[in-house]
Amino acid sequence: MVWRSKILLIILIIVALIAVGYFYKQYSLEKKIKADYEAIAKRIVELQKENEKLEDEIAKSENAEELERLARELYALKKPDENVLIIPQEVMQKIIKEEMTSTSDVTISKISQWWGKIKYFFGNLF
Repeated sequence: MVWRSKILLIILIIVALIAVGYFYKQYSLEKKIKADYEAIAKRIVELQKENEKLEDEIAKSENAEELERLARELYALKKPDENVLIIPQEVMQKIIKEEMTSTSDVTISKISQWWGKIKYFFGNLF
């Protein structure tokens, strides 16, 4: 009779271990599914933001003024009666760097005045 209770105890321990293993596996699987769900939800939000940006760009591209601005910026196009002055980027960076090295507030205001004159000269180009 004692040996029957020992066998029953061993069987109960084995069944308990199998049950614990099964529930741990289910818990791990549920945790993984939840992490995957959160990652997918985050990706959906990112894609929705990107989609909104692309829709805005599409709306802008349908605007004639925006198309003209892009053509001027990207392809350096001009109207037939316009004269265009192209300042190389290296020269522009050098000028800005020289102006920025000065520490006085007067120099900074001169830069903004100078930039304002360039923007006025080129009109809607910038």
